[in-house]
Amino acid sequence: MTRTDSPLLANHTAVAVVPARYALERGDWAGAAALPVVTTPRPMADSLVRFARGLGMARSGDLAGARREIQALRELHAALDKANQPYWAERTDEQILAVSAWVAYAGGAREQALKEMRAAADGEDGSVKHVAMENRLYPMRELLAELLLQSGQPAAALREFESASKENPNRYRGLYGAARAAEAAGDRAKAAEYFEKLVALSSKADTVRPELAQAKAFLGRR
Repeated sequence: MTRTDSPLLANHTAVAVVPARYALERGDWAGAAALPVVTTPRPMADSLVRFARGLGMARSGDLAGARREIQALRELHAALDKANQPYWAERTDEQILAVSAWVAYAGGAREQALKEMRAAADGEDGSVKHVAMENRLYPMRELLAELLLQSGQPAAALREFESASKENPNRYRGLYGAARAAEAAGDRAKAAEYFEKLVALSSKADTVRPELAQAKAFLGRR
């Protein structure tokens, strides 16, 4: 368990978000699930890691663990309510909905999963970014798009990926997801467009990512 006593909220969120973002952006769900719990004087920072852990558990098959993280998020939500922090309480609401959605999906309740994930996306889209967290840890609408794609709805997924990109442009996973959705929907021209953007974004990468290899393979078959 990591404890930090920095007085600045931005410092607390940085401690929480950097390892969480590294795992989530790589789609390393097991790694996200294994993140150490962060305990700070700021529950809005702690919730970021609980969200990442819960999402990682839900997407790597540990549904019992994900439900424990949902409970931890509810406790942090109560602390935020008690501290009169409605903005951060609403963000925690969205985190609870998102993890719950992926738990529901893993359990076969797809309609419930999509309903909860859409509610999280709509909630986040209706909020303003906070100076302590100017970049979303993982855009909720992008998570909705991924859920739609996994549910066999690539055209709907593509629309959501494109909607997410308006607020969060040039995201590696967003471009990759849009390309996959377009390919699955049979729109090879649009898939090529997004794969090209992914390759351009990664032009100075110093490691080989499987998403980039897939993009180059697709473009090589045109």
